[in-house]
Amino acid sequence: MSFARLLPLLLLVPALSFADADKNFKVAPNQFSTGSVVEPVANMAVEAKGAAMVSQKPVFPLKSNNLYWRHKKGPKEYQWVQGQVNFTNFKKLHAFSLGQAHLNSFEVAQMRFYASQNKKAFQDEDDLYFDKYFIYSPRVPKLFFIKNGKWQILNETDLPGVAVIKSDRKDVYAAFEDAPTKKLPKAVYPLQPDTYVFMFSAPGTLPVADIGVVKSGEVLVMKPQLVAIDADASKAPDLSVGISDVKKTKNLEETEILFDQFIAELQKVVDLVDTNEFVKLYPKMKSAESVGLYSGEPNYETYRSAYEGSRMKAKSDWLNSNMKGVPELNTAFKKKLDSLQALPLRGSMAPTSFEPVTDKVVEGEDSTAAKMKAVRFKFGKDKERFDVAWEGTAKGLTAEELYKLFTEHASEVTVYITIKQNKPVWIRKDGVITGRHHYRYTRIEFEYQGKNMVGLGDFSLPGYIVDEPEVQEWLNHYDAEDIALQQGAAAEAKAKAAAAKESAKNDTVYAKDAYMPEFTKMSIPRIIRDNTFGAVALIDSGMFRYRGSVVRLSPFAIMTTEMTQKLFDQTMLRQQDTTKRIKDRSSFKNPSKPVHNITWDDARAACKLLGGDLPTEAQWEFAGRADNNEGALWTIDETADVGDYAIYRENSYKRGKKSEAYGPQMVASKKPNAWGIYDMSGNVAEWTRDKYFMFSFWVESSNPTGAMMGFSKVYKGGSWKDGESALNLTKSDDEDPRYWSDAIGFRCVFPRKLFEGR
Repeated sequence: MSFARLLPLLLLVPALSFADADKNFKVAPNQFSTGSVVEPVANMAVEAKGAAMVSQKPVFPLKSNNLYWRHKKGPKEYQWVQGQVNFTNFKKLHAFSLGQAHLNSFEVAQMRFYASQNKKAFQDEDDLYFDKYFIYSPRVPKLFFIKNGKWQILNETDLPGVAVIKSDRKDVYAAFEDAPTKKLPKAVYPLQPDTYVFMFSAPGTLPVADIGVVKSGEVLVMKPQLVAIDADASKAPDLSVGISDVKKTKNLEETEILFDQFIAELQKVVDLVDTNEFVKLYPKMKSAESVGLYSGEPNYETYRSAYEGSRMKAKSDWLNSNMKGVPELNTAFKKKLDSLQALPLRGSMAPTSFEPVTDKVVEGEDSTAAKMKAVRFKFGKDKERFDVAWEGTAKGLTAEELYKLFTEHASEVTVYITIKQNKPVWIRKDGVITGRHHYRYTRIEFEYQGKNMVGLGDFSLPGYIVDEPEVQEWLNHYDAEDIALQQGAAAEAKAKAAAAKESAKNDTVYAKDAYMPEFTKMSIPRIIRDNTFGAVALIDSGMFRYRGSVVRLSPFAIMTTEMTQKLFDQTMLRQQDTTKRIKDRSSFKNPSKPVHNITWDDARAACKLLGGDLPTEAQWEFAGRADNNEGALWTIDETADVGDYAIYRENSYKRGKKSEAYGPQMVASKKPNAWGIYDMSGNVAEWTRDKYFMFSFWVESSNPTGAMMGFSKVYKGGSWKDGESALNLTKSDDEDPRYWSDAIGFRCVFPRKLFEGR
């Protein structure tokens, strides 16, 4: 045989020798006994539970926060015990980092370790401890092992520390600042020696952030200072207004004055709670020096940020707790206002001025020859509750006759005005009510010497009232009967008829602004597909009913799908500072699936990197409902089937983890809404820009931005884990902005100017 053919065999001999040698220095799976009683040893680092411990087969991966003891009972028999740490004996162990040695817990649990290289295969250490990150020896500071036929060494590293959370309460929720959704047990180990920021909360208490330093081999004891929220009646706000006062009001104006008083007093209460009682009770932020740090160090700045965030959330909770009785009082106001505003209003009102309205004069003709076609009356004063004009004639009178009647007998004429509902529009500026103005004028009558004459013409409102979305909706959403009446009255006015049929239908004139267009459905947005932004819908300005009010939105653009993992990765590459790139923590991996497990802050940062932002709740809901008042898209179909539009509990979560349908699915896999926008219901819920506050007394009439106060952020749409009711587009939920979940993702909105000319 030639040397060339012999060489591979020669090379194979040492390899086979090494393999055989490694085998002798390992613990075979059948060498772990099952069911045998494990006798305790001195300084045992695992807590013995009960009278006896029983050996088990190793199961991988090892569980977090558990310590595993491997005890050699005989030359070829090992026992394996799982338990909690005995902290006193844990301090006496020597630790060896698996990460630094590029080993994992699965392989080291089946390797034999030795105090020196002079040992025989069977002379390995009797007792060793394991967890997911370390191996521990109660005897020696160095461990030797055979790998690939060669002796190798593990050098001792810092013994990890332990954090123990002590509280009289059993329901304390503890988490690390960087993983707020992962609840910590009462004892946390192993922890690398370092500074840690903790988040603490419990039902009925204010959340708080704390900081502690874990030292090598030592136990850090954290005692959270949880301030209880006092829900006693004595904590109700000191308001002069009560439900009984609301019930006593006799008319709408009285109720409005009382409501304004209530809001003003409530704001004072809010300011008082924030600056006094809360500040006294809430735990103070620890100084950097008290934990052995310097102000400005990254670890301390992380704590400062977490503390300020928790304090803001706590302040919001505290404020809510001091609002006992306020929701009931607000409900009483709403009920009373609704009942009074639903009533029609008819009353006499003297005009503040009147003037003739003539036909346009043809150039070159004598202006005095112009024919009078109507009379214009002005009622009320500028910016007051009644501020309206009316132009027309009266039934049975020409314009000249009506004008002459007021010129000669104004004091003898009574003018009656009818308002369909006694509901003025509330105009606000920066959240403060600046005026209330009537706008639902429907009928005018003139009474002279016992004769009643119905007016034939139109009411007109000043621009500052017409501009309010609530007013525009009312002007443009007459029912069919109203439109017919209005058109009939207008025809009579134009013809200057001397008489009309005796009918209430034709006697009534309905308010109409000549400058307001007839109500039409919005046009379907144009979809632009772009490598940078994905598919984007360009939505025009419009009005819609939102949280009980009519609001106006400016034009904007919105992603037609949730942010996908592929687009997210591309977006992060735009961030030149690699330290600021946000990691995709999605657990259901697929380039076409939505990003999830993302906090509000990270989601917003990603949108801003693209030149956009998270949508406001109003923008999100406007785009989702697609010019429709229904909150559930599937109810529009003849055969309602939520599964046609949404990935939700029934067709995803309930299928179980073994099903491909379990978890978020690829975007746009269900039907879109009428505007071509997908997954607004289900798949993953979506962060919005808005804050959440328990009590919200108003909604901005233009581009609402949510509550002024509050810490939590609003998310909408429901997810693959939710039932049908949670998918309603008008519903919302709120959560800590640091929270992340496999059920929450996001999509971005953009200024329309980014897409001009495209």
